[in-house]
Amino acid sequence: MVSIDYRDALKYASTCKLLKRGAESEIRLCKFMGLDSVFKLRLRKPYMHPRLDSMLRSLRTRREARVIRDAIEGGVSAPLLYAVFPSIGLIVMEYIRGPRLKDVIDEGVKGVEEHAWEAGRQLGLLHRAGIVHGDPTTSNYIVGERLVLIDYGLAEYTTSIEERAVDLHLFRRAVESTHARLAPTLYNAFLEGYRVVMGGEAYRVEERADEIRLRGRYVEERRRSVWSGVADST
Repeated sequence: MVSIDYRDALKYASTCKLLKRGAESEIRLCKFMGLDSVFKLRLRKPYMHPRLDSMLRSLRTRREARVIRDAIEGGVSAPLLYAVFPSIGLIVMEYIRGPRLKDVIDEGVKGVEEHAWEAGRQLGLLHRAGIVHGDPTTSNYIVGERLVLIDYGLAEYTTSIEERAVDLHLFRRAVESTHARLAPTLYNAFLEGYRVVMGGEAYRVEERADEIRLRGRYVEERRRSVWSGVADST
């Protein structure tokens, strides 16, 4: 059992290298038990009642840690958990060395199709474990000694076809917006990896993802037509 004081944790984390700051948390590179580690610290919200804020940070920290644990047990390549301190909203986990899949694709490194295939397989393993990721973009896969799916802050326990399809849609939208020329090839490779794990169920999820894509296009076209009408009337 490792004991840690809230003030000591904040003081130590503030001296570590900041990797990312979001609305909900900070990601810092620190040492833990002699190992390079990622400290994910959920931030206090000054506008929220302290007791409610503490309760929510604790619940979300426990949930994310549980998701990572269950993902790993399901065969997903996720960062190893080193320690969890719900009372201060802190998760300490393995530091994965390597570039983001997005950067690897940007640089035109050979083998990106294999990485996309493995990304699909990893997401399939997560879905088979009854979890959806919530943000499986190319920025949340790290290409190291193994391809690792990171950032489970938006993950949920569900086997909903709709929610699984949203994960697929988010990956496709990510490659289309950042790697348009390679998008069809990358997404097809991604789906092939996904099918290896999900089998026949994969096709139902893919069909729903296509529906979600069409919904988005319809909404976008409606927005354009509305604004076009406004412009024409002025």
